Amino acid sequence: MRYKRAVILLVLAVMVMAAGCSDKQEEKITIGLLPIVDSLPFYVASEKGLFQAAGVNVQLVNFDSAMERDSAIQAGEIDGTLGDVLAVAALNNAGTAVKMVSLGLGETGKEGRFAILASPGSGIAAPGDLKNVPVAVSTNSIIEYVTDSLLLDSGLNPDEIRKEAIPKIPVRFNLLLENKIKAACLPDPLAAMAQNKGAKLVADDTGSNLSQTVIYFRNDFLDRHPGAVTSFLKAYGRAAAEINGNPGAYSSMLVEKARVPREALDVFAMDHYPAPQPPDRAHVEKVVGWMLEKGLLKKQFSYEDLARTDLLPPQAKQ
Repeated sequence: MRYKRAVILLVLAVMVMAAGCSDKQEEKITIGLLPIVDSLPFYVASEKGLFQAAGVNVQLVNFDSAMERDSAIQAGEIDGTLGDVLAVAALNNAGTAVKMVSLGLGETGKEGRFAILASPGSGIAAPGDLKNVPVAVSTNSIIEYVTDSLLLDSGLNPDEIRKEAIPKIPVRFNLLLENKIKAACLPDPLAAMAQNKGAKLVADDTGSNLSQTVIYFRNDFLDRHPGAVTSFLKAYGRAAAEINGNPGAYSSMLVEKARVPREALDVFAMDHYPAPQPPDRAHVEKVVGWMLEKGLLKKQFSYEDLARTDLLPPQAKQ
């Protein structure tokens, strides 16, 4: 009887330990993503089992617009997402506390390029030609921020910059090529496709690196699950390295998940994703300053208000 009891106790102890390990493996993180090239490492990490290997159960939820994505994080339907600094500041301004934990895309200006392009028949060739000429943008967005910054840096005065609101990027792309608008700001790969089809490059941010994406989470989730976020970023970093080692292997995933037009692959290559690293302080402060000038924020947010850098994996770039 004593022997039987000892065996039973041993079996129960093993079961409890196994359950504990199982719980740890099943720590769940829900991430919202838009169909953009910046999201590729998330899909690679998911499909190759890198999140699971890091001890986190990551559910990827797709959204068609930034508005839907941000509404979901406000409602607590997702824990984290990929977006830009404007979205992070706007959410905090509206009362939803979120913080960036890593840069997404934009370690260099060649990653996630934005470009101001002129229509094929416009005759516009330089930033000075855009004086008092409307540039199609989505207002109060990273696109408008990049447009303002590029034109101001090119020597235009604020009162010489004109913008036209055309929120949907594909619509902007088509109108530009049809010569129905004279200029537009577009992100790659559509910017590269537009150039290939005859649009004229006026300015881009490859030298100034104005456009960067960031990974951010709700503060309440960060406070409850800091270790899970670190594990998540470790897996994300492994996925980025996998892509960098063989970018051509993921072309079909770019088309399927990021909705990159297949024809764009002939003129556009996304061959480098940065390792997890802190969001750029100067970029964050510049964006916040622009939002304050536009009246989009009720108060000044510091870098520390919007970012946490203590959750990066030990080997992450600091």
